[in-house]
Amino acid sequence: RDYHSSVVFDNKLWVIGGYDRVFKNDVWYSADGISWTEATANAPFSGRLWHSSVVFDNKLWVIAGYDGSLKKDVWYSANGISWTEATASAPFSGRYLHSSVVFDNKLWVIAGYDGSRKNDVWYSADGISWTEATANAPFSGRDLHSSVVFDNKLWVIGGIDGLLKKDVWYSADGTTWTAATASAPFSGRDYHSSVVFDNKLWVIGGFDF
Repeated sequence: RDYHSSVVFDNKLWVIGGYDRVFKNDVWYSADGISWTEATANAPFSGRLWHSSVVFDNKLWVIAGYDGSLKKDVWYSANGISWTEATASAPFSGRYLHSSVVFDNKLWVIAGYDGSRKNDVWYSADGISWTEATANAPFSGRDLHSSVVFDNKLWVIGGIDGLLKKDVWYSADGTTWTAATASAPFSGRDYHSSVVFDNKLWVIGGFDF
């Protein structure tokens, strides 16, 4: 499969959804990466890809994505087996290729694609009620970017806005954003991954045509 999501939860690796010529809504976990167990073959959310998943409030969360249509639903589970719909219709537009992180004890949804590339930022303390931090961040509307939390700030790295990007942005509140650099030394790219390790930001791989 591809376009699935992966998180670490309950001291296990988790793989959620994706696409293998059909839209998937299965959930799998492993304590060692070798032996895998299917938590559910058919979660109540629709099979989807390009969604986001995070761990928040001691639960797994699945946010938006694409199942043949643009999604704006939000789901959570305490065990990966039983899932509850926090909302079927969040106030942000249905989208995919967005990013999600946990910051300031809230869920965040950043940018993505809803028929056009977005630069809005949303947050929620419970997955049900959502607030728009900004409708128009100073970074260009984009998707296939990466987002992490580092140095008590939200970060947005690269992606595509029609052109492949190598800019890096940060915010302490999700509303006011500052460009750390407009032109990082790595090539403009999307489909990359970003993590925080050894008290540093890391950007790994991706696609730059």
